[in-house]
Amino acid sequence: MLQQITAPLRYLASRLGRFQLLLLVLAIIGVVGGLIWERRRHPPLPPGAAQVATTTATELRQTSYRIDGSAEDVRAFYQQALPARGWSYCGTQAADRCTNMPSIVEANAQVTDVYRRAGDTEYTGPTVEIWPIPTDDSQTFVTVLELRGG
Repeated sequence: MLQQITAPLRYLASRLGRFQLLLLVLAIIGVVGGLIWERRRHPPLPPGAAQVATTTATELRQTSYRIDGSAEDVRAFYQQALPARGWSYCGTQAADRCTNMPSIVEANAQVTDVYRRAGDTEYTGPTVEIWPIPTDDSQTFVTVLELRGG
């Protein structure tokens, strides 16, 4: 079994040279590590998320998707998933000093959950803001906003 694993490595080493093989392995590890880091730094999507669209601007990253289920299911998912990534629930956009989003539509402030980094006691760091909107077809349309701090 070990021979089956090492045979391709020995072949590559004979074709490339040991130093080039080492560089190739390090480059692959770097790319995989970078992809994992990039994926972990953004809020996760719940299982079953569909029609995912992401837009990035200077101060924010917006991800929208549809999911079968209720807004409460979406909230429950993020209440479990985000603390594991270093975020803590701050309140809704209506709560004092929670949001980094400029007040555009007041009616939505009560339904948008805001998360801040666990140690952000000054309320100046980035936020993750989750806005689930129930639809008529028992799905929920979700917008996730990642906003830089001020």
